[in-house]
Amino acid sequence: MSQETGRPTGAGTAPRAGIGEHTAAARRVLLLPSDPGTLTTGLRITAAARAAELAGQSGLAAAYRALAQAPAPADAAGEEQDPALTAAVLAFTDRVTLAPDLAGADLLAGLAARGLDAPAVVALAQICAFVSYEARVAAGHALLAGGPAEPAATPAVTDDPAAPAAPFTLDQLTWQPRITAVEADALSPEQRAVIDAHTTLSTASPYYRTLLHDPAALDHRTHVYNAVMYGRGGLPRAERELATLVVSRVNGCVYCASVHGRKYAQLSRDEARALRVLRDGAAAFTAPEQNAAEPDAAEQNAPGPDAAAPEGPIADARAAAVARFAEALTRTPPRADARHLAALRAAGLDDAELTDLVHAAALFGWANRLMLVLGDARHPGAPLQDAGIPRTDARESCSGTSVPAPRTGGA
Repeated sequence: MSQETGRPTGAGTAPRAGIGEHTAAARRVLLLPSDPGTLTTGLRITAAARAAELAGQSGLAAAYRALAQAPAPADAAGEEQDPALTAAVLAFTDRVTLAPDLAGADLLAGLAARGLDAPAVVALAQICAFVSYEARVAAGHALLAGGPAEPAATPAVTDDPAAPAAPFTLDQLTWQPRITAVEADALSPEQRAVIDAHTTLSTASPYYRTLLHDPAALDHRTHVYNAVMYGRGGLPRAERELATLVVSRVNGCVYCASVHGRKYAQLSRDEARALRVLRDGAAAFTAPEQNAAEPDAAEQNAPGPDAAAPEGPIADARAAAVARFAEALTRTPPRADARHLAALRAAGLDDAELTDLVHAAALFGWANRLMLVLGDARHPGAPLQDAGIPRTDARESCSGTSVPAPRTGGA
């Protein structure tokens, strides 16, 4: 793994400017912080390596473990860990990596019971989420470079996302943190500097104030996010939003699916299409040649004279290829393969667009996990999980601004 680019050595088209730099910086501040607090460096590296192994990336896991041998804070190697705390950290890592939509408030309570404070819990969530991103970037770039993604070493989770606690929707939701967010009027100079450095961050957002427990990680994550989602050229914005919508559906992130479903509806100018993706995922689309290969299917499935016409897949080869690749890359371990890449190339995506697609899909393994683990999406009147920790509430967009957007859009 290249420390400068954050991608496997020898991979194809380089990512956008700043992505590699800030990916490497995020890795450094999360795994080798100058002050690890109650989550020791050894536990940070243990969690990262475990998450990478579960994602089928043993090489990445080895690279993380090697960090314990590099010059680092004194506790990076040879420290004695509390076995109960280690077990709680690994249980948290397993759940967040394999089934983030099932990571309940009880996991956070278990970490707190073992002595981790709010900054440590946020750091651990960031580590698990970051490794999800970096593992999928590694798998995607290996595929683009002409080699197979690293073979899966662990069983994958189920093909279809578990039914979310609340149904997917384009309605605007709220998000409520499970841990105490940083108070907006009590920011440290470092926290204030991060907020001031990014126009997409706001202290009105309880999500960002929760992530401010680890301001350095939030800073580098925001740089990566903005480059991947808002960079000019390359993969059209609508297709980036399609990929993130599909990923959010696979991961069971109702909140992110709502936000990015609205963005996709706005950019594609087709709310009905966004609703179909929310309902069916990649199966919402079909390539025209698939229909041609089955000429009798329409006749066989034709409704009777009194029946409503069936809602078949939308014929769009490019959208089908983008959505299927995003779905496959999101599985744990990732399943994107040469067939997905061939379909993307046949649909007309060039190397720069393919690289953007890898990063957009991978990024939402990071974004979804933070949203799912650190708080709860709220439908009107829906009950919340209770971790027994004081929380705050406000509306929040997981991608750009804390200001509520219209139902069908908002950049």
